Amino acid sequence: MIKLLAIYISLILPHPVHVSMSSMEYIPGDKGFRVTVRMYSDDLLIDLLSLYQLPQEYIADNTYKGPDDIFGKYINERIQVKINGVRYNAELIETEKREIETIMRFFIKYEGTVNNINISNTILTLIYMDQVNLFIYKDANNELAFRFTGDHSSENLKLVPTDITVK
Repeated sequence: MIKLLAIYISLILPHPVHVSMSSMEYIPGDKGFRVTVRMYSDDLLIDLLSLYQLPQEYIADNTYKGPDDIFGKYINERIQVKINGVRYNAELIETEKREIETIMRFFIKYEGTVNNINISNTILTLIYMDQVNLFIYKDANNELAFRFTGDHSSENLKLVPTDITVK
């Protein structure tokens, strides 16, 4: 009985934290970076509604239920990646739409030497003042973690230069 009550309350009340988790990892066999973004589904819907006119039939149970192609556009607006000063867009690979969270997986094709990467992450920072976007970067020589907020939305990664050219 108490368990059912707790589940019911958690569904009707908004969650108390505003956080997203993202990662960017170089995958040598694929010649590029895998980018994964995890967000609360209700927060994602709020941000999508702030940016786009969504048909009502795409919204159910405080979750976006429409076509996945909007996620590519959304993430490329909210997370900007520059490698050696050149901006790259992520290509949507797959999504998992769950009741509580949405997981989006992307790919950035890249081959060559990486001297520096600039990441800008503004997911939900215009909606929630306490929004925190956690970000992990990993390649053969580097593993770094960052915390993005409304006051700190961009980071220039100080990398040990990595040649990721397939030989």
